[in-house]
Amino acid sequence: MINRSKMLPLRRRAALMTALMTLVTACQPRPETAYDVAQPRTPAVRNIGNFNEALRCMDDMFLAQGKKDIYITTAGIPDATGLISAGTKEMFITAVSRMAAKSNSFRFVDYDPTQTDVQVLSELVGLRPDFVAPNYYVRGAITQLDSNVLQSQASAGISIPNLDLAINHNQVVSIISLDLNVGKLITRQIIPGISASNSIAVVQSGKGADAGGLIGKAGVSLSVSLDKAEGFHQAVRNLIELSTIEVLGKLTRVPYWQCLSIESTNPNFRAEARGWFDTMGERERDDFVSAALVRTGYLPAGSNGQSSDLSDAISRYQSDSDLIPNGRIDFDLYYRMLANEARNPKTAASTTAPAPLAAAVTAPPVAAEAPGLTLSTPRGPLPKYRTGDVLSVSVQPRGDAFVYCYYQDATGTVARIFPNRFQPDPFLSAGTQIEVPPAGGKSFAIRFDKPGAKETVACMGADREVGLRLPDKLKAGDLEPLPVSGLDEVSSQFHRIPGARITDARLTVEVLQ
Repeated sequence: MINRSKMLPLRRRAALMTALMTLVTACQPRPETAYDVAQPRTPAVRNIGNFNEALRCMDDMFLAQGKKDIYITTAGIPDATGLISAGTKEMFITAVSRMAAKSNSFRFVDYDPTQTDVQVLSELVGLRPDFVAPNYYVRGAITQLDSNVLQSQASAGISIPNLDLAINHNQVVSIISLDLNVGKLITRQIIPGISASNSIAVVQSGKGADAGGLIGKAGVSLSVSLDKAEGFHQAVRNLIELSTIEVLGKLTRVPYWQCLSIESTNPNFRAEARGWFDTMGERERDDFVSAALVRTGYLPAGSNGQSSDLSDAISRYQSDSDLIPNGRIDFDLYYRMLANEARNPKTAASTTAPAPLAAAVTAPPVAAEAPGLTLSTPRGPLPKYRTGDVLSVSVQPRGDAFVYCYYQDATGTVARIFPNRFQPDPFLSAGTQIEVPPAGGKSFAIRFDKPGAKETVACMGADREVGLRLPDKLKAGDLEPLPVSGLDEVSSQFHRIPGARITDARLTVEVLQ
């Protein structure tokens, strides 16, 4: 027997279930719209670190002081704490690249035996014979991560009829530390004093709403902004950029602290520069001061290099720089030259910078002739060699000169052999004799392999620094083939530089059968 009094509710229930099923079906996404839904809504942005301007400043400083073709590498900067996973090696490479964009000061050698695919490809295209071993390697690690070192919370509230107000604020401070060191690749010895140890205090306020950082360096607080979502990782990037500036600045002995907007009067960095000065030899001090005086116009590069000329130029520089004009090379002179070149990188890099007004009256006249060069070998100026023999060329300018030497082999290929990564300074004082390649057997070798051929070394001597004014095709790295037809084309490019006095000295080698 059916009770009809309950039939109507059942029908209503069925109709309601049908309506709900239709609504649910209508709300389901269509498969063809999945691609549009999967698209990111937030646009990509460039990663901007807090030391980008400092990295560009270092590039200008390296360019001004002629630092180039220094080969470095690193096996990586691991996280010794095991708490932060970040691409530290790539961060380091990016920092080095930004510091060498214009100056070519550093070249990073990406040697990683674990990259078997890259190794196989390099062998297939024949890159292995051209592999250049780096001069230095950088090692380091994230050595410390102390989370929640400080934690504070404050709240306040007020309650009155029809109104309740409450304020809550919390703050967490964590410490991250990074250590970097530089070693010589050949000896595997860590260079004393060429290191960086920096820490950043990461301050996170509220519920992840904002984050900030503070780096303490030599009594100066460097405030940095951090990414809201990845505060620790951005803090690591800032530490790597700062530490890279510090260790490479120490390695090249440039006043890196000025790129961090730290005054030269800071006692910590003044003490560091004092250490550099004390470890320099007398010859190295003379070369540094002479090069700085030439760049600023106080000393003509074509002068005879007599001590009286140098002393007079030093006195004028000291007088214009509010130093005691005693004509001697001392630390105050060295430190002032470091500071002045760092503040005026464009002036320091310019090869045509006018002489200071005070020096215009008393400066000796510029030499009327290009500085002469003498080239020779242990077998005399007209040497004969056999296949398998190694060439060594002695270069001696008769006056102060900026020297560039090129080698053309039996096939006509031309490459620059001086200055090179082992002898980076092109300035040679009058009477100075150097050997190319440098003696010691730990640099590179020029070995003859084709009998019956003639091979040539050509050296260009200039009365001023001309390296920055050469065409781009002559600015390739040392020992790399140049896109030129021969030494005559190289010589013609030097002679086209306006205002420069150039001399061209050549030495031809006969390779016997």
